[in-house]
Amino acid sequence: MFKTFIATVLLAGTAASASAHEIWIERDGATARVHVGDAAGERDKGEEIAKLVATSRLYETQPDRAFAVTAQSDHLAADVGGAGDLRYYNDQVWAPWKTDEGDYQAAAFQAKAGRDSTQAVHAFELVPVASGSDSFILTFKGQPLADTGITVINPDLWEKTFKTDGEGRFTVPVAAKGRYILVARHEAPADVEIAGQRVASLQHIASLSFVAH
Repeated sequence: MFKTFIATVLLAGTAASASAHEIWIERDGATARVHVGDAAGERDKGEEIAKLVATSRLYETQPDRAFAVTAQSDHLAADVGGAGDLRYYNDQVWAPWKTDEGDYQAAAFQAKAGRDSTQAVHAFELVPVASGSDSFILTFKGQPLADTGITVINPDLWEKTFKTDGEGRFTVPVAAKGRYILVARHEAPADVEIAGQRVASLQHIASLSFVAH
């Protein structure tokens, strides 16, 4: 049976940890809602959502052509009209934190809604093998990631973790109508400045949501 997947992330400047957080997009027609928190549990609200407006980028394929987002009580909202697949990027949800090795690390959230586009835009993205497919390839900088965990959250909010095969592929067991959310994580070296701090590595957190009819 499905089991709850829990991970911990070390937060900036403290030894405290947080339950798994992800960012995912729920798209219904021209309205997009960006949620933060545990996709199968509690979601961030209030100030935790409002503070993300300035650093959020919600777009189709070009980050510099982002949709305007507004803060609602428990999500970010945007009117996206007839746009195709949507993507969201934010690497300042948390401030960079110091690792046990003394370097700094940050988290880069990369969400996608829809499974029409078969071309990756994010550095870390779940790409359908064909438009509308239930099978996906997990890619990092254009290359497939083998033997990597993918958590599938079904419309009943049950979840189970699978692993990609040797070619970075896996198939979602679609057994019911409704919204599915896929989540993957990957840590990689980096040399970038985020929120004024040079970081040596990034925790990439990707999600993809789609509605099965």
